[in-house]
Amino acid sequence: METQNRFNFFESIPWILSVGVILLFFVLNFFTPLIADDYNVPIGINSVADIVKYQYNQWLTWGGRCVAQFFAQFWLLAGKPVFNIANTIVYTLFVLLTCFHITGNWRKINPWIFLAINTFYWFLVPAWGQNFLWLGGSCVYLWTTTIVLFFLAPFKKRHDEKNYKLNMPLSLLFFFIGVLAGWSQENTGAAVLFLLAAYFVMKIIHKERITLFEITGAAGFLIGFALLIAAPGNYVRADVIKEMGGGHSGDALLIMLLKRFVDVTLIFFRTHGLTIIVAAAFFGFDLRYHQKHRINLFSYFYALAALASVYSMVLSPTLPDRAFLILFVFSVITLGNILGQYDIPLPAIVVRNKYIIVSLLLLSLFFSVISAGKNIVGIYLKWQNRIEYILSEKEKGNLDVEVKAPIPAIDRHAALYGLGDVLDDKDDWHNTSIAEYFGLRSIKRLDSNEPWESLW
Repeated sequence: METQNRFNFFESIPWILSVGVILLFFVLNFFTPLIADDYNVPIGINSVADIVKYQYNQWLTWGGRCVAQFFAQFWLLAGKPVFNIANTIVYTLFVLLTCFHITGNWRKINPWIFLAINTFYWFLVPAWGQNFLWLGGSCVYLWTTTIVLFFLAPFKKRHDEKNYKLNMPLSLLFFFIGVLAGWSQENTGAAVLFLLAAYFVMKIIHKERITLFEITGAAGFLIGFALLIAAPGNYVRADVIKEMGGGHSGDALLIMLLKRFVDVTLIFFRTHGLTIIVAAAFFGFDLRYHQKHRINLFSYFYALAALASVYSMVLSPTLPDRAFLILFVFSVITLGNILGQYDIPLPAIVVRNKYIIVSLLLLSLFFSVISAGKNIVGIYLKWQNRIEYILSEKEKGNLDVEVKAPIPAIDRHAALYGLGDVLDDKDDWHNTSIAEYFGLRSIKRLDSNEPWESLW
């Protein structure tokens, strides 16, 4: 009986840890305040209808990311506490969808795979906090990537199971899912565009029947992607960035593209995407030519999507690390998909010591989480102190407020890491957004640049 109880306890560990990961993600969301663009709330938005009208105006005057920006403004309207819950649910779905695209079957997903993907993302995603905790950033990257992975799931299922199809109502509904997936984010859309192109080319070559959901989904995606790319506001924004001299825009076209190609390739390497793709190619070559194992065709599609996502950024004047999340996701899926096709069992020494190995990994993860948590909670506490000070000054009638130096964000898991805080220039957009949000005339940091006394 004791042996049986001990076995059950060990079997329950991954489930307990998986629930703990989800709860931890919620806690980190809770301790992440509104930052940067989150304070740039347009005046007069009081309903969903107002958001739709504003997004149409933005589509004409600034950019085509209407779906992502709709999410962001909706959650700012609904409130940060509600967003914390919604974002935790979406992140959990995001990880589960990653697992599905690796295993190809929902039934093959287990808590160990769930924990492995979470750990992989935690240690290697270069802008973890901006992608997953920042309200504005998560809506643009996490939420749209989740929609894309959800959209691609039936295509993966159809490829693996030739008799799989959606019924008529779901096939028609899939058109709107396709629109959302296409109308997501530029390099994300480019990645899916190349994946779908390869998918349909191979179906035509192999003379496979194309079902209704594949037609409606692809048609919806193309419409959404066209709305994203062809937005008049994209050209307005590009002109503004050009005037500011961003993205080598002052060079001749060919020189500019060559410089961006080099920049993108360096980021490809620095963000671990190239390393993961090379590892996938190494194992794929071994699998195909040494073990004579036929590789699932979708593995190539994922790799193509990863490459398309990164090199489509050559056309972008700005290259923030957070924009490369989709590259990392498709790279991880490619590697996981290849490794999942191996039939080689784990060495006996690994099997015998699996709990020791897992414990060492968890210990490393524990210290990393503690370090990140210290910075995230410290930023939250400083923001709360700052808000209290702003409100107290406003009560005194002081509408030109000076605050301490920017809050130190030293860990990439913090949402504020790499983003702007209150600066010297009261006319900088970071400052004007915060001032307008709190009903001030202006806000800037102290001339003396008085530092925060500690992280806590």
